[in-house]
Amino acid sequence: MKKHLLVKTALSGLFATLCTVGIVSFPGCQKQDYDYSEKDDLDPALLNSPELEEYIIAGAEYREASNTFATELGKIDFSKLKFEEDLNGDRIIRIPISVSIEKKAMNFETKKNALFVKHPQFASMSPAIQYDYFRACIKSSTNVNRKLLEMGININRPLTKGGTSEEFANMEDLTDYLSAQMSSSDYREIVIIVYQDGRIATYQDDANTSSSFHISIPYTVEDNPKYYYPQALDANGNLIEKNRIRYIAHSQLSGHTPSSGDLNYSKDYPGLQQGIYHDGTIKMFTK
Repeated sequence: MKKHLLVKTALSGLFATLCTVGIVSFPGCQKQDYDYSEKDDLDPALLNSPELEEYIIAGAEYREASNTFATELGKIDFSKLKFEEDLNGDRIIRIPISVSIEKKAMNFETKKNALFVKHPQFASMSPAIQYDYFRACIKSSTNVNRKLLEMGININRPLTKGGTSEEFANMEDLTDYLSAQMSSSDYREIVIIVYQDGRIATYQDDANTSSSFHISIPYTVEDNPKYYYPQALDANGNLIEKNRIRYIAHSQLSGHTPSSGDLNYSKDYPGLQQGIYHDGTIKMFTK
């Protein structure tokens, strides 16, 4: 199974960019010519439908929230975040984040499903044809353009890498993103590792699903285990202390309640504190 190191440190600011429903990165090159011949075979009812408009807007909002999340998370020193107890006696850590990635992701998925229900033919179209609909709708829809402008995205003005918008440089980036989402898997859980020194790292396995994650962390001592990830040795053959784990958590769209799989996983790692991240809070489910 292929694992991806998504974030190396809290200062990298890349966590939320990958805390997605399969978000992809786009090339930095900019296309200068946005003129193209309108296709005569595009269905006007679909092209002008509110469902298509709302899907495009939801995708842009999700990407904007992801970038805001990444910026805010990158400023946090996790070593200074303290556990507290909620009314049920559960240990929680509140993350000072102003946006809810979960709500934006669920809204994006809801709008996608609404589009498929109202226009089922769209689901069977090739990515190239879907792309044509995205381009045409973004170019012609007043509602879409107004919303994009509110987010600082002007699809009629190509931006360089130093432009003011970090969400989408131009219409090509936005249509590429939406096309990729149509063919991507749904949201996949992200594993968050918090190290003793306050750094964070996130990992995602290709086998992750919306309700499960996969990561194997070796033991060091059986009776009083310490956990390091990745395990690495210094010149003297000692485990590198920098990689010692303080606790791990994983993202979850549906709240803080651990699944049976989560509980079984925790049993395999005695002494390793584990929690669930949801909507700005990590709640621990191992003591």
